[in-house]
Amino acid sequence: MLRELAELPFLPSPDSVIRTALTLAELKPGELFVDLGCGDGRVLIIAVKEFGAQAVGVELNPLLVRLALREVRLAGVYGLASIIHGDLFSFNVEPFDVIYCYPSPSVTRRLELKLISECKEGCRIILHDHPLPSVKPLVSVTLPSGSVHLHKLYLYVAGRSWTPSEPVGGRGLRRKRLSG
Repeated sequence: MLRELAELPFLPSPDSVIRTALTLAELKPGELFVDLGCGDGRVLIIAVKEFGAQAVGVELNPLLVRLALREVRLAGVYGLASIIHGDLFSFNVEPFDVIYCYPSPSVTRRLELKLISECKEGCRIILHDHPLPSVKPLVSVTLPSGSVHLHKLYLYVAGRSWTPSEPVGGRGLRRKRLSG
């Protein structure tokens, strides 16, 4: 588990980036939202309080799971936001309308394969800073951070960024080329 924790460090997204990401994804009241690697739960809290979503966070680090549970309770959204202690790669994302992730660059290829194989058509996916390696985002946005770092958000939509097809490379799906 130490290797997995090192591969998936806790990098909190600033609140302004979270709000922009959820606005970009057009998160609507009542939609099912998941944060893969939810850290301290801040994305879940904003998704519930400001966008009216039902939120689930998946977190590998047991200390962060406890912190996220505490923060969700303190924010008054326990019951509308739940935290699952687990590995994002073992978690089924098929039921979700919107997925958010701030992935480590070392896992983006595996994440891409997971999202392509599991996301239902129309699912909106927002990645922070590290895009999928071989799928072109529909939209990308750059945000200042107040330091030299620029935050980048990437929006993908299952069924538009990639489409179901004949089996390709054993995955059963193929990436769709987008013009323009």
